[in-house]
Amino acid sequence: MVKAKCLYDPVDVSDGERLLVTRYWPRGVSKKQLSAQWLKNLAPSEKLVSDWKKKKRKIPWEEYTLRHHEEMRGQREPIKKLAQRAKRGTITLLCYERD
Repeated sequence: MVKAKCLYDPVDVSDGERLLVTRYWPRGVSKKQLSAQWLKNLAPSEKLVSDWKKKKRKIPWEEYTLRHHEEMRGQREPIKKLAQRAKRGTITLLCYERD
């Protein structure tokens, strides 16, 4: 099973294996506190996040998802490994967003 949650949400026993999928380590959060493996190469690129967050030229969600899928095409092997881990038990992907 694959779950997703905000990295600032409390650790829960049901999280299973916790995996941080952000480009940068979160400020003010220790590795011990987060209790997660960091997979920054599976996070959206700095450019993509910047385009999404820009105030004046914010890209639509549809473009964001298309571009992220394109970026992930180069990460097929790590994604296959995640799928195998999810078959063995629960993995929780952690990101900054609460939605």
